[in-house]
Amino acid sequence: MLTSSRQCRCCGATFAQLLSLACDRPDLCPEDTPQQDNSAISGETGDVLTDDFCRIGDLHFLRCVLAIPLIGADDEEFVLGTWASVSAEDFIDYLDLFDMPETEGLGKRPAWLSNAIPPGLGEPVAGMLNMRSPGQYPELKISETNHPLYPLQKNGADLEELFDLLYSYGHDLASLVYDS
Repeated sequence: MLTSSRQCRCCGATFAQLLSLACDRPDLCPEDTPQQDNSAISGETGDVLTDDFCRIGDLHFLRCVLAIPLIGADDEEFVLGTWASVSAEDFIDYLDLFDMPETEGLGKRPAWLSNAIPPGLGEPVAGMLNMRSPGQYPELKISETNHPLYPLQKNGADLEELFDLLYSYGHDLASLVYDS
């Protein structure tokens, strides 16, 4: 899709392949919450944000990925790094097995997408987290058929749909691909 390195006109990031997006925290997590090492989630009480875990009051979040297949791109996916709200029990189960081969054995767990994707859709969205092998974030599949991400995950996205999603985050990738 991209044949050489390009610089995004909106944010200045340089990339040579399809841009992926990642949310650095669940939307409910205050911006002034410092990000700590993963060990802090077990070692501290109260609200904690780490690279892979977040606890805000009684709410528990796991970092996950939401993959959107790209139509006509031979098994290529656009990956969104997101956060999912899970039950306290599922959070502890995952935390106990984090980075261990048994993580995959946790199977699928109910979860809620905890980032507004696309921007402006503020309500949490129901989904299922598929726990994967160590070193891979759990994958979130949207369950709500009326949410805009559901058909994209199920049927894939064409290039224009992907450009629209990226543009909603301030990235004008279409102009980079079509400019020579």
